[in-house]
Amino acid sequence: SEAVQLFVERAQTLVRTFSLTENNARAVNDICRKLDGIPLAIELAAAWVPALAPGQIADRLDDRFRLLGRAKSRTAPVRHQTLRAAVDWSYDLLSPAEQRVLAQLSVFAGGWALEAAEAVCDCGDEWPGAQPPDVLDVLSGLVDKSLALAESGADGARYRLLETIREYAIERLAGLSGGEAARERHRNW
Repeated sequence: SEAVQLFVERAQTLVRTFSLTENNARAVNDICRKLDGIPLAIELAAAWVPALAPGQIADRLDDRFRLLGRAKSRTAPVRHQTLRAAVDWSYDLLSPAEQRVLAQLSVFAGGWALEAAEAVCDCGDEWPGAQPPDVLDVLSGLVDKSLALAESGADGARYRLLETIREYAIERLAGLSGGEAARERHRNW
């Protein structure tokens, strides 16, 4: 896959003798899968090849923001030095409604239908301002910005978050007033 090729290329720039072998192919594939194929995340993971074997990198990606939170390059733009900085940068570009809905969508461990999002993200009295946003409009904006994915199916569109984005949004939900209410609405739905 392109993600595996990217990992190998970046690893070889740091360790010229690195190659994809029978012994490390599964681990490299796990790294790329756990990082949702996100190119910057894969490059940040490959930067650990001089210090860690691919299997060790894969094992440490359960806390991806910690492992990929150590800047390895001083010349890259700040938003490209860590995974958290890249996601923070994208999050900061969102409107307040998009930020809030993204955090609330993190309650879905898998995909969801529009009706479920509308039930869970119904902000009601919690919303700062006179009128809560239309969830479809906000969700469409998140899809346009590649923070949520839409997949067509026989029963209509289903949506999901990449696991990297979901993990980040879970952290944001914890700091959001009304975060517990979103969890309750999800449970009730």
